[in-house]
Amino acid sequence: MDTKDLASSGEPVVVCTYGPSGIGKTTDMGYSFPKALFLAAPGALNSVKSVCGYMPERAFVATIEQATDVIEALGAEKTFDTVVIDDFSFMAEQTFSELEASKKYTGFKLWGRMRDIALAFRDKSRYSGVNVILNCWEQSPKKRKDGQAVRGGPQLSGKLPESIPALCDLVLRATYEQRRKPWPAVYRCAPDPSYVMKDRFNIATLCDPAPMNLAELLRASGLIIPRLVEGQEEQVQIISKELSGKPKDDATQVNEVYASLIKSGVSPEVARWTLRDAVDRAVIRSELGAHALTFFDESSSKTLLG
Repeated sequence: MDTKDLASSGEPVVVCTYGPSGIGKTTDMGYSFPKALFLAAPGALNSVKSVCGYMPERAFVATIEQATDVIEALGAEKTFDTVVIDDFSFMAEQTFSELEASKKYTGFKLWGRMRDIALAFRDKSRYSGVNVILNCWEQSPKKRKDGQAVRGGPQLSGKLPESIPALCDLVLRATYEQRRKPWPAVYRCAPDPSYVMKDRFNIATLCDPAPMNLAELLRASGLIIPRLVEGQEEQVQIISKELSGKPKDDATQVNEVYASLIKSGVSPEVARWTLRDAVDRAVIRSELGAHALTFFDESSSKTLLG
């Protein structure tokens, strides 16, 4: 597979992740896109600063319409190649509240206007030339008043939990896998009649449940994700090649490498970041290697037909 730079590709990537509050989605966005512009509410990115060791470039916009304007402007100006919206569910609530407060729309017209705004955002995001990453709360499966079933997915109104993911290349559900150590939070991406998930790259699906590391999943898909720290990519590559891809078996070796990085003057935040990516890269490599050797996996009913 030819690699393409996420920053300069003519085909921008659109990703949606969703899950419960506090599971680590925002922190993963910070680790994954350190050179992106984050559209987030004040204080929403404090976890990135405390865990990742830096504060992203950020701006606050209240509504989906304002976010659409920012994305279109960045597409023209080329100042940022990636926009992370944290949290798109909250932004959708703010948008609905402003429409309601304006008293220009009521009843079906109110919902129709909300749908039009969201769909305009969806379409312009796809063709802006800017990579768009949406981080959302989770909505459980439910039934509408007309009895129609709605799959669980990003917490949005009306039919948007289905129509917004339709534009995305990758839709991941953040959840817990208690057997996975040392980090039980994972991304799920598997055929499921109850929840919306999607993977045009066919990487997260084969690794399901995959490490909660969006950057490494995209790198495994052939994309080049810019890093904040010079030389970190080379370190991750060297370390990951020495690991088996089974974190429990690699724990002692990983602790030794961590101690070595600290002694060499690397900050604890960067050392953890480096080891996190190396461990997750090894896990993804191991999962993909295992599936490459099998046409049909009876334990999970996965095939390699794409």
